[in-house]
Amino acid sequence: ASWSTRQRAPGSTGEGRHRDLSGRTGQSPSPFLYPCTSYVWAKKAMRSGALLLAAALAVTSAAHSKLLVAQGIEEESMDAIPAENNATSSSTRIWKNKSEAQAALRAHLLENYDRGSMPPFVPTPENNGSEYAPTTIEVGINFHRILEVDVVRSEVDLLTWMRFIWNDTRLSWDPEEYAGIDKLWFWVESGAGMSETSEIWTPDIELWNQMESIQTSYANTFAAVDPSGGIFWSRPGHLKPVCKFVGLERFPFDNLECVIELGSWGHSGKFLRLEPFDGTGFSIGGSDTSGESFSEFTLDTISAELIIYPPYPSDPLADWPVIMYSISFHRSWQPYIRGYLISQIIFNIIGFACFWLPIQSGERLGLSITAMLSAVAADLVVVSKLPSASELTWMQKFSMLSQAFAGYCVLEGVIVSYFYFQVSNNLVPNYLQTLWAILTNPLGNSGESRDGSNPSNGESYGRRPSFRGPRDADDFRTRQEQKNNAGWQRVASHIDSFSQLVVVPLYLAIVCVFLVQVTEHHESPA
Repeated sequence: ASWSTRQRAPGSTGEGRHRDLSGRTGQSPSPFLYPCTSYVWAKKAMRSGALLLAAALAVTSAAHSKLLVAQGIEEESMDAIPAENNATSSSTRIWKNKSEAQAALRAHLLENYDRGSMPPFVPTPENNGSEYAPTTIEVGINFHRILEVDVVRSEVDLLTWMRFIWNDTRLSWDPEEYAGIDKLWFWVESGAGMSETSEIWTPDIELWNQMESIQTSYANTFAAVDPSGGIFWSRPGHLKPVCKFVGLERFPFDNLECVIELGSWGHSGKFLRLEPFDGTGFSIGGSDTSGESFSEFTLDTISAELIIYPPYPSDPLADWPVIMYSISFHRSWQPYIRGYLISQIIFNIIGFACFWLPIQSGERLGLSITAMLSAVAADLVVVSKLPSASELTWMQKFSMLSQAFAGYCVLEGVIVSYFYFQVSNNLVPNYLQTLWAILTNPLGNSGESRDGSNPSNGESYGRRPSFRGPRDADDFRTRQEQKNNAGWQRVASHIDSFSQLVVVPLYLAIVCVFLVQVTEHHESPA
């Protein structure tokens, strides 16, 4: 290309202007042409940037069109779903897992929950909703086994499962909104909803005749809640009532009966109503470890009854419902027969054997005393198992009978020995005879001795001993003493014969009467 320029005119003040840029002359361009070259390249750069911007806008527009097409397809598929299903899908949240749904549900239910307030009262339809029905609490006890029955302290320790069932509409939800969850668990501590870590309200059911409160004797557990607000709260623990035992008078063949009283301690019937769970209010067993083995007591019968106490004068509209459990315990009487009853009879028979021993035998009295002490020892063991009461049990009556006959054996042995060695002609003591002789014959001029013998008639066997009474059974001072002793020995023999023929059969007959009473009691209908 050639360059063509126009020379600056003489006298002009402006610079030369370009006329031709072809460069045909072949001359080098003037230095004044470099700004024009920069302008050209800047224009080309601007044109390239415009092209790049247009290309980017085209790509963005294409992507946006594809997105709109996709959304249009999705809207068309949503329009194909029925209206009711579309409404359900729009209100149901998709959860990652059930743990997330459960956490959200618990937070939702406990957000404004006050565990110190009772569940909402339900309006009664018979009064057109003007009155509200109190909260109904179903009470049930599963009796697992008997741990201890202490008749001395009138206490019972039972291993049970305490169950309370009620409804709290504040804890209801729709399972479809929370991944199909149909069960929740809420923690309850110390048996009360107002505890620091408890999460929901619980009824204040207490054991009225308590040795220990059920709030401390039962374990802390979770309460299970269903979507309708129904709550099932079960706890294992010890039920420790103080009993007024019935039937102890037939010990050890007794069936003890104890009454347990459960009811709300602070809420009257205007607020809480009690009902036996499942119609009965109790169950027995429930696991392979329930029941008794090698135990003194076993469960016999159980019954539950709803009792309503009348209102207090200060609140005439508030009655007090309670559930009364009547529990019967059957005692194992066989150990008492083997260990005490048969022992008492054997000790008495040993005592009766003294009636056939020779009177002059020194072991006779020792044997009877030993038998009596053994009977007393056996009775002390039985007494330790019974309360110190004015009433008498069957075993105490039999023990008294046994001790009475054991005491008779000792007394009979003393009396028989006394008569067997008696040598005087009467039973008046010597000091009374001496006193009588002094009063009737103060001068003492009679030749007879105080024992009725006359030494002058030659019947004396020797020198009068310095002590009163013979040294043994054949040591007599006079023939009169020998004669008197023979008479007294016959009296001692008659006493032994009476004991053999009357006392022993009488004892056996009384024992039979006692045993018949026990048999009639066990055969009689409950």
